Amino acid sequence: MSTIKANVVENTSGGAITLTDLYPSKAWVNFNGTGTVSIRDAGNVSSITDHTTGKYTVNTSTAMPSANFSANCDGCRASADIALIAGPVHFAFTTTSFRMRTLEYDASSADSLNTCVTITH
Repeated sequence: MSTIKANVVENTSGGAITLTDLYPSKAWVNFNGTGTVSIRDAGNVSSITDHTTGKYTVNTSTAMPSANFSANCDGCRASADIALIAGPVHFAFTTTSFRMRTLEYDASSADSLNTCVTITH
């Protein structure tokens, strides 16, 4: 196996390279969905809107090329290391936001202490 180390990679004309067959994240966020919602860290996510228990809107800083992106979500309960069901609400996608929910296994809404989202397009 070989290792390539470089500070800058450019195409033959000196510009940015084009990567093919790769689908990196367009946005991601790790946020606390309990109490006053707060973003711990993020890339291309400007804010989280807290609608009610377990219901949020993730707002991106830069628009996606279309509203046909994939959003992967997960979360866990504040009171224990118990995973929650988390996912997007599919009718509510725009190029700059989508709604999501976090649920207990009985389908009741629940706030999530550690909520993570990754968006690919």
